[in-house]
This record gives sequence, C-alpha cells and structure tokens, in this order.
Amino acid sequence: MRGSAERSERNGGYRPPVSVSRPAILENGRDDRLRALLHALFVTAARFEDVRGAFGRRIGASGPQYTILAAIAERQGAVAGNGVGIGIRALADHLHVAPSHITTEVNKLAALGLVEKRANPTDGRGVLVRMTRAGEAALDRLGAFRRAINDILFEGIGRAEFQTLARMFERLLVNTERALDRIHLDARERNRGERHGRNGHD
Repeated sequence: MRGSAERSERNGGYRPPVSVSRPAILENGRDDRLRALLHALFVTAARFEDVRGAFGRRIGASGPQYTILAAIAERQGAVAGNGVGIGIRALADHLHVAPSHITTEVNKLAALGLVEKRANPTDGRGVLVRMTRAGEAALDRLGAFRRAINDILFEGIGRAEFQTLARMFERLLVNTERALDRIHLDARERNRGERHGRNGHD
C-alpha cells in the first residue's frame, strides 16, 4: 500500500483512464469537459423530471401521464388523419418508450377521465386513444403555468442555439438507444460467460 501511495504522490495523484476516444470530444487528450457535461446532463435531467412531475400534479396525474396526455393532444388528429385518436404503437414510437408502458399509463389516464379508448376501425385488435373534454380542460388550465416554466427553462437561448440544441438531442436520442443496445449485449455476453464458468467447475 505504501508503494502505491508513493507512486501516486510521485505521479501527481491517480488519473483515471479517459472515458471517450473521439478527438472532437477530447481537449488536449483530456475528457474533463465531457465529464462535466455528463454531470450537468444528469442533474438537468433530474430537474426536468421534477418539472414534469409538477405539471402532472397540476392536472391530478403523474409526470409520465402528463407527457402521454400532452402527446395524445398533439398527435391524435395528425396520426389518425380523421381526429379519432392515436394508436398505442404510434404513441409509443412518438415517445420512444415501450408499448406496454403506454398501455398501462393510458389505462390510468382513462380511469381519471382524461382520455377515452375505442376500437380501431382499421384494426379490430387495437385501440385508438383520444382526449376527453376533461383532458382538454386539464391541459387548458395548465397552459399559463406551463408557458411560464418553459420560458424560464429556455431563457437566454436564442433561435440558432435552440435549433442546434434540438438537433443535438435528436442525435443523442438515437445514440443513447444504441448505447443501451450495446450495454444489453454486453450484459448477455457476461451472463453467458459466467454460466459457462460455473458449468466448467461443476
């Protein structure tokens, strides 16, 4: 242990391996800015989740339910084409979540009287979801508060910066999905290796 401490003092302390290899992200071979950015993103994401929760509470729902309700309001006519609602799969694709999650939360929104479900006339096995008058009224009541909070969240961000930010997060949305696919693949490979190792000792 003493030798390790002496080496750390001699080398100016421990420096972990860089966390990225892309030259555009590194500065003089260091990843300090990336690590600071990731920390800021984690903190920001948690705060945005709190904001979403506040929006949900304003309409008597949860944060995720608010997001789904807002998405239904936005997409129920554009997707179906005749204003009768939006399908579960289309809603899940729009929000980048699993259809099972949408189904669960839509059922809760229906129980609250904020949305209604009806059979999809083009697919007897599916359903279409649309806003009820109560759901519309809930979003109307939220409107002024939501605008005030969003104005604060995006204060000081110009049009060009906003467009750049939107494009960056569209790219990050794709990249985070790819990263999770890689993580899941690694987990499966590790599990196979561990099972093989245990079987080899049997």
